[in-house]
Amino acid sequence: MPRIAVILGSTRPGRRGEQVARWVMDVAGRRTDGEFELVDLADHPLPHLDEPLLPSMGQYQNAHTQNWAATIARFDGFVFVTPEYNHSTSGVLKNAMTTSTPSGTTRPWASSPTAPWAEREPPSTSA
Repeated sequence: MPRIAVILGSTRPGRRGEQVARWVMDVAGRRTDGEFELVDLADHPLPHLDEPLLPSMGQYQNAHTQNWAATIARFDGFVFVTPEYNHSTSGVLKNAMTTSTPSGTTRPWASSPTAPWAEREPPSTSA
């Protein structure tokens, strides 16, 4: 059975993405075609570009990068919950995606399936 990480891509105080990620986990929990796990980037602090070698080499020197690489290596696919910052994703998510490469591939995240997924409207995140 495929293992899917629901990656919460914001660490900002007061973030609204946690509510959306929990909704995704609630909907995913009713599915029988995969195992889903919430991965919160707040639990994986990753400094910017502090590895001496390219991520595609898979030779991580720092414990935080090794832990992050081991975390994402457990999964077959990913659902990203991210805020929009300046018409793009959050910096912390971009950093996490470029800090290590799943399964040691040379093209980051290329081997992981992605597709739009919705079964009903997400919860309102207005204050």
